Amino acid sequence: NFAFRILFPAMLIYAAILLFYNRRHLKQHGLYTFWAWIRPLFFIGAAMSIYFVLPAGFSRDLCLLIAAALIFVFELGLDLVSEQLNFLRTLLAYFGLTLGIFAVKFYFLPNTFFILTGAALLTFCLARSSLDYVPVSDSQKNYFSGLLTIAILEIASVLNFLPFHFSALAVILFNAFYLIWILVYYHLYNNLSAKKIYFHLIFSGLLVFLIFLSTPWK
Repeated sequence: NFAFRILFPAMLIYAAILLFYNRRHLKQHGLYTFWAWIRPLFFIGAAMSIYFVLPAGFSRDLCLLIAAALIFVFELGLDLVSEQLNFLRTLLAYFGLTLGIFAVKFYFLPNTFFILTGAALLTFCLARSSLDYVPVSDSQKNYFSGLLTIAILEIASVLNFLPFHFSALAVILFNAFYLIWILVYYHLYNNLSAKKIYFHLIFSGLLVFLIFLSTPWK
């Protein structure tokens, strides 16, 4: 299989080169932290997860082109503390990696422990990385990342009992992460309001409701 024999090792080499370059670049500009350094790995992993889930053909080629373009944009913004880039990078990475975790469980490893462990590690690391430049103490960042992880673990454990396709389960968990993460993000910036809570709660709730309506039950 081309994807596993050629593309996967090539992406590992590319990720290693990118990490080496980013570490050097961030240190030169005085912006280096561990979480900022490993942040590109999440998006690369998400892109590969989506690639392997898609059917062979044009859709996979398009996925690689879009991923390459986004990596280029993210690298251009490596020196910037941009809320828009942070949102885009975090949400795309979480969706892709969540899809990959549920796909592995569906195709290769039907084990609840795998789902819960993967969801916990992914949630904490990605949340902590996304909060790296928020102007609060590290202990607060770790606390809220841990709190978010516990909430996602509770939701992921319930999702294992739903007879849905893995892609639907991934979208539901992504919506849960999106809702809790963005509220935490605004709270840490002291920019959270009742209006924002209602908006994101209704928006996320509608998406989940549509998934329940459109997804066939096994």
